[in-house]
Amino acid sequence: MKKMSIWTWLGAVFPILFLFLMMSVFHMKTERAAFLGIICAMISAILIGKSTPQIVTMDLEKGAFSALNILIVIWPAVFLYEMMEFAGVFQSIKQMLQKKTQDELVMVLLICWLFSSFLQGITGFGVPVAVCAPILIALGVQPLWSVIITLLGHAWANTYGTFALAWDALITQSETQKIFETKWLAGLLLLGVNFAGALLISWLYGKGKALRHILPFLLIISLVQGGGQLIVSFTNSAIAAFIPTTLALVVGWLILSAGFYTKPWKMDSKLMVRRENEEIEKQLNKTITTEQLVEVKENSFNKPITNGQAIFPFIILAAISVIVLLIKPIHEVMNQTIFALSFPQIETGRGFIVEATDSYGAIHIFTHAGFVLLLTVIVTLFLYLQKGYLDKQKIKSIITATLKKIIPTSLGILFLIVMSQVLKGSGIMQLIAQGVTQLTGKYYSFAVPFLGLLGAFVTSSNTSSNILLGSFQKTAADMISVNEAAILAAQTAGGAIGTVVGPSTILLGTTTAGCEGKEGEVLRFMLPIVLVEAAITGIMITVLIH
Repeated sequence: MKKMSIWTWLGAVFPILFLFLMMSVFHMKTERAAFLGIICAMISAILIGKSTPQIVTMDLEKGAFSALNILIVIWPAVFLYEMMEFAGVFQSIKQMLQKKTQDELVMVLLICWLFSSFLQGITGFGVPVAVCAPILIALGVQPLWSVIITLLGHAWANTYGTFALAWDALITQSETQKIFETKWLAGLLLLGVNFAGALLISWLYGKGKALRHILPFLLIISLVQGGGQLIVSFTNSAIAAFIPTTLALVVGWLILSAGFYTKPWKMDSKLMVRRENEEIEKQLNKTITTEQLVEVKENSFNKPITNGQAIFPFIILAAISVIVLLIKPIHEVMNQTIFALSFPQIETGRGFIVEATDSYGAIHIFTHAGFVLLLTVIVTLFLYLQKGYLDKQKIKSIITATLKKIIPTSLGILFLIVMSQVLKGSGIMQLIAQGVTQLTGKYYSFAVPFLGLLGAFVTSSNTSSNILLGSFQKTAADMISVNEAAILAAQTAGGAIGTVVGPSTILLGTTTAGCEGKEGEVLRFMLPIVLVEAAITGIMITVLIH
């Protein structure tokens, strides 16, 4: 591997640093920062990656098409959110949870940790944060915090979630034969990510007192989720996240049904908004209990939606996902309709080669998460119209609200994905990884999670991170004569951690949480957390290897 100068490496990493600074330090809107990021990426691709204008143009086309893969998920997801908002779904779920438990921290964890992980197990593509953030807001969580804790809560499921797309990408790209060992090590690392996420959410809610209160619950659920994922992965990778996350919801509900964590408990937490309760108390001129608060809220609806019909969209989403993706005969038939593009082989001036393909960015239309969401929207819309929770006037308002949200969000995601593709297609990401390899030498294993994180940050996807770096990580492991299973496990663990700071995922969360333009604040808060998690992961793998 040819040595590179520090100036070459800095030129390669500059577009990523620029994007981060524009969003988190200068608070520039995501779509503007990403547009300028595209320009920086193009300059870096030509000057550093030695791409030709023709190659850059091709990468712009690839990026725009790749963005479509995400946008067709976001559009129905935002419409579904607005529809549930207008139907009173989130308030109903809040009331249902408050009747089951009066422990505020448990309610928060049920949504941002358990339910978001369940959604990641079956859908992914940003759906967990799009759906869970509004529910948390209904529970009283501040909008920005609702995005942050949901991202933390389901990061661990970003390898085997979405029916193991990221795992399959890692194994396919690396062509490793040490699958059993890689599964074992990755499972242990992701179990740690799962428990760390739950600990951090609880700490953010109420520091040590909250941790002491909730620790038994965290231990049980983390063993079910993270431990269950490790065990199931050896049987069937595709359902290694789905089965444990489903079981965790059941176990959590059983714990509450047995009478644990049901009594009133809450703290003066920075995560929560207390003004709403204070206003109601002021109107009644007395302190009210949680039960009385629920009753006040229920009476505020002209036609409150029933609990069963409030959770109906989630049941339909899960049912359609299972039918379409897990029932093999149905999946095989529906998976045949594909929309893809063809591109010739390219080679940059640095010798970086991208093979020709006839199926670039293949969208399996009828098994895509966007199609599953669209079906969920149609079925739910029909039911809510029939039951009178929605009418023509509300539908018009829903469409208006959806368009208002998705136009700037779509531009931001489009520009981010295009920038990502320019960096990938020109070999810039490989140059960054190569520079890290040169710098760290035999202790490269410590840096591996950071590269996985970087890949996920740039692409907002652990799957893309593994596609981008899986082969490189295998080659690097061979070059420095270390255990390739450990390197690959650290890669996908770092990628899972890095999805927390993926700009397009954050953008989707802030959109449905109603705090658009705050993506930089989320990114700035999350970066130290993910860097620490990556460092701990790197230390663990390095100690294991050496």
